[in-house]
Amino acid sequence: MKKSFYLFSLILMIIGCSEGDIIENNINFTAPLQNCSNGDNFVIFKIDSAINQAISLSFTSTTFELNTVPADITVPLTIQLNTTTNLLISRQFDTAINATYFCASIPPANVNVTQELISNNGTLSINYTIASETDTEIVYDRNFMFSSVTFEGEDIELRQEVFNLGTDQFTIPKP
Repeated sequence: MKKSFYLFSLILMIIGCSEGDIIENNINFTAPLQNCSNGDNFVIFKIDSAINQAISLSFTSTTFELNTVPADITVPLTIQLNTTTNLLISRQFDTAINATYFCASIPPANVNVTQELISNNGTLSINYTIASETDTEIVYDRNFMFSSVTFEGEDIELRQEVFNLGTDQFTIPKP
């Protein structure tokens, strides 16, 4: 009787320790970062036209600007992802898209999303470094790094502990 109880308890523990449908996977896009903004609303995105897939970061911030740097570039700007205003979204489409999909006030109507994974948590860190400097301008690298992101979609949950969306560059003239 004791052996049956221990065997039953062991089986129950093994089944009870399952993480469910959490899938560890890597989302990688080799495409360049693109961006657009409307006031305090920003979209940073990558489009992989070979597989009709895109990943986009949509967020609202009063301290972020596309072509300026913070007063102290040694301190990363951090933004908490949520399910309403600050989103990281991976989408698969039925046809090729371009930047108009993200930057137009009304996206094209002839594009259908076949799969969508939306972040429900995580933290974005935007880091700045000086790439080069001349007498007339400074070129900055800006990196978008995520931590502890969970994507959710229909019948799927994807966890990324560390996710580097990528780095873009911009130039600012010296005063």
